[in-house]
Amino acid sequence: MAKLLPAFIRFQMIDRRRAALLVCTMRWMALLVLTASIAVQPALAQNAPVQKSSKTPTALPKPVAEPENSNTYESPVAPTPMGPTAADRGPAQKYFVLASETDDLAKTQVADNKFILAPQKMALDKRITVPLIHDVQNDGTNSGGDNTVLKYEVTYLNWGAVTDEQLQARRGHYFTITWKNAGPKADFTTRFQYREVRSKEIVRTLEQKMPGVSGAARSYFAVVDKAYQAYGPVVSWRFTVLKGDTIVAEAKSFIW
Repeated sequence: MAKLLPAFIRFQMIDRRRAALLVCTMRWMALLVLTASIAVQPALAQNAPVQKSSKTPTALPKPVAEPENSNTYESPVAPTPMGPTAADRGPAQKYFVLASETDDLAKTQVADNKFILAPQKMALDKRITVPLIHDVQNDGTNSGGDNTVLKYEVTYLNWGAVTDEQLQARRGHYFTITWKNAGPKADFTTRFQYREVRSKEIVRTLEQKMPGVSGAARSYFAVVDKAYQAYGPVVSWRFTVLKGDTIVAEAKSFIW
């Protein structure tokens, strides 16, 4: 039939299978090239020289020592003074003028006994009286027995004591002296002079300022702690009320 057609309109058969195979082969080649390029790029990146930054890091400032400041730290704490502290003495002892430390017996005798022998101004005022002197020995030898009042006094003197040191600091001989000023209001000084069992004739003196007294008043004196252990309880005493340097009232034990 092809021979019957004119030469210029003759058809030529094309083998499409070979063309399809060529297209397929080119596509696989492109894919292989892409895969190879992806695999080669990390290797090239590792082998490539690392470019160092030309910018240097900022240097840290040099350490500076802390300036000296005298007010920064507290001054050293002073050592605790010898003798019973406020905690050892308790609330009852804060009213008392206390003799708690031992002393030089010779110096005490010279100072106090010469003072007693020296002439003293005395002008007793009947308006100033000493109606009551009450003493308690808190040394563990007398707990009061069945006397509720004595038991209370010992308990009151020892109230708050927990340790042996606190109890020891409160052991002693306590004097509560009631006196009265029926005259005009005035400033006075009360003086308590005493001898102890083991101090022989040595006399010691305690004083307490009493400003603006009108009516009944009380003075408190005690020998406690080391002084009580060394010299024992009070065996004789003298209590005087002074106005200025003049004795205006007094009371004393039988054997003074």
